[in-house]
Amino acid sequence: MRTLEFRDRLLKIKLLAMDVDGTLTNRSVYYSNRGEELKRFNVHDGMGITLLHQSGIQTLIISSDPSDIPTRRVEKLGVTYQIIGAKRKFLKLQNLLQEIGIAPEEVAYIGDDVNDLEVIDYVGFSAAPKDATETVRNKVDYVLDYEAGGGAVRQLCELILLAQDKPIILEYKE
Repeated sequence: MRTLEFRDRLLKIKLLAMDVDGTLTNRSVYYSNRGEELKRFNVHDGMGITLLHQSGIQTLIISSDPSDIPTRRVEKLGVTYQIIGAKRKFLKLQNLLQEIGIAPEEVAYIGDDVNDLEVIDYVGFSAAPKDATETVRNKVDYVLDYEAGGGAVRQLCELILLAQDKPIILEYKE
């Protein structure tokens, strides 16, 4: 399995940072008759994020979209950190990591387009959905088997958990 070559790097991951449009969504924007913007998210991706949290791995969404749609999804999933409306994701991520005491090599990132390239070069492990731009697919460490908004984030979550020998099973605490 190709992930074995990345196992040492995945073992170090303490934070999964995710772009929103084109990774957690399918890159489409829908508009209602009233002009409301709508985006589609995948529940399997959401469960992957829940499994990371359960294993003590923190999460971050970092989006250039200034709307409140990513914020609502973050709140529902309990994502640890959020950076919304970031023009230059790299600088915002760098500042956050300094603030929370996490090294770049302890971060995995999933992105899909050219505005993610600086972050891809900065982090310890990078991935992209299979339908990311060619430029990004050629730059990341790992191209996932699933498309944006269709399980790509979930696959990356499972790769991290498997590398760290953590369970991919939901533990209920009542």
